[in-house]
Amino acid sequence: MQISILFAVGCAIPECEGEIFELNSTIPHDHNGEPDKCFRYAPFTNITRLTNTSQCLPHLFDTSTKIKCDSYVYLEEHSIVKEFDLGCQNWKRSLVGTVHNAGFFVAIPLTGLISDKYGRRPAVIFAAVSNGVFGVIRALSVNYDMFVVFEFLEPAFGAGVYTACFVLALELVGPKGRVFASLLFNTMFILGGVAVTLLSWWLQNWRYLLFVIYTPSVFTFIYIWMLPESFRWLFSKGRYEEGVKVLSRSEKLNKVDVPKNYYEQVEKQATKQRDERKCESLEKNQSTFNQLLRSSMIWKRLFICSFLWISSTLVYYGLSINAIELSGNSYLNYIVILVIEAPANVCKLIFLDRFGRKRVIATAYFMTGLILINYGFVPAGNWSILLYLGGKFFITLAYNSLYVFAAEVFPTNYRTSLLAMTSTIGRIGSTVAPQTPLLTRYYKYLPTMIFGSMAALSGFLVLLLPETNNMKLPDSLKEAQDQDMKEEETREERPSDNKTRL
Repeated sequence: MQISILFAVGCAIPECEGEIFELNSTIPHDHNGEPDKCFRYAPFTNITRLTNTSQCLPHLFDTSTKIKCDSYVYLEEHSIVKEFDLGCQNWKRSLVGTVHNAGFFVAIPLTGLISDKYGRRPAVIFAAVSNGVFGVIRALSVNYDMFVVFEFLEPAFGAGVYTACFVLALELVGPKGRVFASLLFNTMFILGGVAVTLLSWWLQNWRYLLFVIYTPSVFTFIYIWMLPESFRWLFSKGRYEEGVKVLSRSEKLNKVDVPKNYYEQVEKQATKQRDERKCESLEKNQSTFNQLLRSSMIWKRLFICSFLWISSTLVYYGLSINAIELSGNSYLNYIVILVIEAPANVCKLIFLDRFGRKRVIATAYFMTGLILINYGFVPAGNWSILLYLGGKFFITLAYNSLYVFAAEVFPTNYRTSLLAMTSTIGRIGSTVAPQTPLLTRYYKYLPTMIFGSMAALSGFLVLLLPETNNMKLPDSLKEAQDQDMKEEETREERPSDNKTRL
């Protein structure tokens, strides 16, 4: 077997530099017939080598003795692995992803705290600018240690920007516009992922790529003068005059009219809460953090949404990781994985408002579970690929719909904080997902069976949450509790209705 020294990322053979050499005589192979990337055959030391003779001849290597590679050959010229010489240091390469995911456990609660205490707009600006600053500095890393430090700091301070933006957008639209706003977010996520992949393919340089994608984020500080604050957040903090001004500006900008009775309701609520403040009694209409911690309803919703998030990220990223292993161009493969989410987002727009949140999300989870549990019983081929893509489709539908549903079940005062908490806990799923391929050592289809079981259980848990379709967002703990009461009343009425029909 003849091959050039630049055959792949792997062990460099100094004796064969610049020559065509016989791979079997220089590098050992694993049980799958793949050349080893970390070990080579030792050259004989007791053979006299002629000055004008090639040192790469097969008989000059001892195929019974393996030695660790002294240096490595890298296929990509400007990769992190090459620049920091990470060949065969798998733990250092995997540590990058682990450190990055660890940053989310800091970022999302931090951004949620800023959002609920100081406003949605400051949270968005803080996270976006932090993303840009730490991302650009990471592009200037001079060694591996510096790169890993800023790989943590960038998400730790900036990864909450998506959650903060999502909550702000959701609070600026009415009940009919929530799903469409979510669709826009998901669409931009897909387009952004495709754009970054194409840029990476074109630039072929990780430093240039980081500069291009992070520099614009630094300039988002101008949102201080451009981005309106959430009027719902302003109302929840008792700042009604400011909230009304935001609504008035929105009326002029969008050339629409807010119903007059809405302003009258806001004015009545403002007067009522001012009187309650004088009496030092805000418990009825404005939830406090202590009340929140004592509410079994909030804990139930928090637990269920957190489990749903863990399940969604585990299955979603688990399927994505396995799909990347498909043969062909890795850049094109990743683009296909992103684009396939578009139909699921369109279905979310059509179904969520028509059939309700619970019914759509529960069905998506059940279909994911059914498909993935049965995936291992279908012979390899077109049908198995179709099932795999079906599983990815339905988990995308469930995961993206969960963002809307989870945001709607929490009260305004602490919506971002509670949503951030569930999203942070949900990162357990995305952290575990890269390790699931190891389960194939025990049974080939064990990962997909675990994914399917988690999805099926999630489908049952969704049914325990209240329906929020076309419902006003709960602005206080009391309104959130009223949701549960209405849901229980509805459940109690259904059996009696059935008896009447019989």
